[in-house]
Amino acid sequence: MIDLDVASNANERLALSIFKAMDDGRIVEAIPELTTEDFIWSNSGLPDLVGQEAVLQLLTSGGFSNEIPILAEMTHFTADLVHIASHGNAVLTERIDHHWDAEGRDLMTPHICGVVEIRDGKISRLHDFYDTACYQQEPTAPQPGFSLAERHPEIAGT
Repeated sequence: MIDLDVASNANERLALSIFKAMDDGRIVEAIPELTTEDFIWSNSGLPDLVGQEAVLQLLTSGGFSNEIPILAEMTHFTADLVHIASHGNAVLTERIDHHWDAEGRDLMTPHICGVVEIRDGKISRLHDFYDTACYQQEPTAPQPGFSLAERHPEIAGT
């Protein structure tokens, strides 16, 4: 889970806020709040998403599962922040992202180094770099004692 309190400045806090929104399952609501209208989201091996509208369209139509089939079973996301550093309007993060299913299996676990660019107090670009071998990763075994209803009742009820 992302902890905004580890940020040492406003730009780091803003950068972490987009990952926190993913953690909290509110990324769709957060995109207009956190990003510029011409926001660019780049992921290794995938086409760039250019503009809030393109990002929101992807997120509301199945997310990245159209490009990465293993994500079709994803119910929620978490990220572990390993490192964060910033200089000016660039924030660099090292993360381990987790893409979970309803049974508590980690479907895909890329180790990511990313760059978040800030312009006028909003995120103008998120560029994540990672080994695309994770797209063919075997899911983990379910987590012992995992309960989707306890962790995300809003998802479990659907």
